[in-house]
Amino acid sequence: MKPRMKAVLLLALATVLTACGSDISEVEEDQLQPVTAATGATVTMEMVDHEMADGDMADHEMADSGGHEHGQPIDLTGLPVLPGVSLNAEPDGTGGVMLEIGVSDLELVPADPPEEHRQGQGHVHVAVDGSSVAMIAETTYHVTGLTDGRHTVMVALSANDHRDYYANGSAISAMAVVEVTGGAPVSEPDARFEVELEGGVIAGGIQRFGASVGDLVEITVRSDVADSVHLHVYDLKVPLHEGMPAVLLVEVDIPGVFEAELHEAGFKLFELAVS
Repeated sequence: MKPRMKAVLLLALATVLTACGSDISEVEEDQLQPVTAATGATVTMEMVDHEMADGDMADHEMADSGGHEHGQPIDLTGLPVLPGVSLNAEPDGTGGVMLEIGVSDLELVPADPPEEHRQGQGHVHVAVDGSSVAMIAETTYHVTGLTDGRHTVMVALSANDHRDYYANGSAISAMAVVEVTGGAPVSEPDARFEVELEGGVIAGGIQRFGASVGDLVEITVRSDVADSVHLHVYDLKVPLHEGMPAVLLVEVDIPGVFEAELHEAGFKLFELAVS
C-alpha cells in the first residue's frame, strides 16, 4: 500500500448503529452515539453499493476491484434467519489495524476463484476508507500500511459470485472507526474543493474540478439530506449524512473526466477532470 492511501474517507462524526440490517442514514439523531476515542473502535451497520462505472474506464475499475464484477445485490429479507456480521478493530500502533470479524448463519468459503451463488455460503469483503482491500473467508485480518489518523473500516457479507448480501434495504455489514498511530504521516492535499447541497439542490450547479495526475485531491461534500456519494472509475463510495460533512480524499492517477453522483437521488454531483 502506498504511504498515502489512494482514498481516505474522513467523517466529521463517527456514529454507532446497533440495529442489524438498518441503514445508518435513517437513524434518528438521538440514537447516535459517539466513538470512544480511547479505543477508536466501534461497530455500525452501513450501506455499501457496488456498481460498474459507465464509459471507457470500466475495465480499469474492474481491475482495481480484483477483476470481479459486482452485480445487483442479493436480497435476503424474506429469510427466517438472516446472516449477520460484527467487527472489532484495534490499532496495532505500527500503522495497522487488527480485525476480528464475527459471522453468523453463513458458511464462509474462499472468495477466489468466484463460484456460482449458493444460498447459505459466501465470504467477507473488507474495505478501508471506501476502498476495497481484501476478500476473505477468515474471521481475522491484519490491515497494514495506513497513515496516522482516523480511518473507517467496513466489512460486508458477499455471495460466492461477489454480489453483496442485503436485508431490509441495506448491505449486511459492520463498520468501525479507528485512530491509527505509528504509520506514515498524513500528506497535505494538492487541491481542495467543496460541494454543498440544500434540499437536494447543488449550490452553484454542477462544477468541474481540475487536478493533475499524481495530485492528492480533497473534496468536501455537505448536505441537509442523507445519501451517498459515488465517484465513478475510482469506485469510491462515501456515505453522506445529514449535517455531517464527508471528505473524499483521493490520489488521482488516471487521466480523464470522472463523474460523481449522489447515489440514491441518482443525479450527477460534480466532475473531476484529471490531466
